[in-house]
Amino acid sequence: MTDLYVTGASGVLGAEIALHFAQHEKMRIKAVSRRPCPLLPLHHPAQIQAQDVFGAAWFNADHHAATIVHCAGMSNPRLEFQSFSTLAQEQILPHVAMVEALLARGWRGRLIYFSSGGTVYGNALHLPISETHPTSPVSFYGLHKLCIERALEHLARTRGFELIILRVSNPYGGALAKRNQGVIPILVDAFLKDRPFKILGDGSAQRDYLEITDLCCAVESCIRHKLDDPVLTLNIGSGEGTTLTALIALIGGLLNRPLRTRHVPSVHDVQSNVLCPRRAQEVLGWHAKVDLPNGVDRYLARLRTLVD
Repeated sequence: MTDLYVTGASGVLGAEIALHFAQHEKMRIKAVSRRPCPLLPLHHPAQIQAQDVFGAAWFNADHHAATIVHCAGMSNPRLEFQSFSTLAQEQILPHVAMVEALLARGWRGRLIYFSSGGTVYGNALHLPISETHPTSPVSFYGLHKLCIERALEHLARTRGFELIILRVSNPYGGALAKRNQGVIPILVDAFLKDRPFKILGDGSAQRDYLEITDLCCAVESCIRHKLDDPVLTLNIGSGEGTTLTALIALIGGLLNRPLRTRHVPSVHDVQSNVLCPRRAQEVLGWHAKVDLPNGVDRYLARLRTLVD
């Protein structure tokens, strides 16, 4: 039986991962967040409410070999900061402090950290982007993800735990998807409510979209995988690029609705970004199985269920 903790379990990704593993017979899961995980019953034994997720009071010291899927943290990629010092104090150091507190309590298991394949690389020199591509973030969000990666890698190599860094593309399809976060929920909301949609740039930039069930399967593969080195960094994406113009056409066709659009300059967004998932396939035997048309159709069906 594997002891599994999921931090940030009240968020979009953490909740889906907690739900996925709560149904797994060989996982003893704990869903850690300030608020209850909304996809699990309120009194489910997995629920752990922690006022300070970045502390270690929620961790059972007997679970010294536990796997921790770390989803907690900054979720808005467009958030701005007055300085790097502020970013570090508010968004980087708490993650490091959490791991150091876990280590102090005797934990020496595996940490699976959710980074961002869409922002840590910056503007691509070539497509698709492999893990060896230079990292040059153009946003505070990408910068903080990369800094956390480097800090956790140092701790893993010097303090004796395993680390898998997942550079995830653009996940979609979750039941908790916020209508103001993530291009697919924003687009669907604009279609359904006849709201104008802002296209950053000319709409030709490509993105890599990953359906939520494929992401959960990638995490499951990471939990099972035996590491040859204390640190493993993987791109987790579909490997397929889709322009915003094509995405609008796809959703419009599925909904059979028009969309009002207007173009605005793109400042913080990177240009085309498509991840190469070859290493994940070679190392984990994992690859994305849900293509974008089927994935968006599933998401729309899930939305109708929630509304009904």
